[in-house]
Amino acid sequence: MYEVAIQHPSLAEKTFTAKDGGELRTLIYRVARAQGHEFASTRDLIVETGGVRSRADIEGVGLIEVAELTVQVRPTEDESGYACEGHESVYVGLGETAYCDGRCVTRPTFDRAAMVELSCALDDEDLEESGGCPDCGLEAGDECAACGRCNCDRHDNCTRPKGR
Repeated sequence: MYEVAIQHPSLAEKTFTAKDGGELRTLIYRVARAQGHEFASTRDLIVETGGVRSRADIEGVGLIEVAELTVQVRPTEDESGYACEGHESVYVGLGETAYCDGRCVTRPTFDRAAMVELSCALDDEDLEESGGCPDCGLEAGDECAACGRCNCDRHDNCTRPKGR
């Protein structure tokens, strides 16, 4: 199992897990997709994922640059914190089944919701850098023609620039 940190200078670091090479490959693919980046081929994705996984297994940490983001991969020392197969009860032998009492930690995976969240955060960062407003999604120059403000402050009687 691997702990995977997605890093970017202006975004908060997020950590996820990948149980094997397949999950790691899917995670790296989704990080690329969140940025609109495509690998040249599936073979390239497999080779690069295998390389970062080997570096993590041998050196303790593997880094891969995926467009604007850095993905850091580390092997997990103790997987027991993420495993939940039910916790034994005193009454298991008397017809009661094993149950989870809530002490286990669910394994954070980079699913589609996380991919969408990353994509939105990157879009907001791009808008902010270009002078737009990430809160309402307007790019620089799309503000109200009359007052120069964005949609965060309602201006129902204002007009937008023509042609937008």
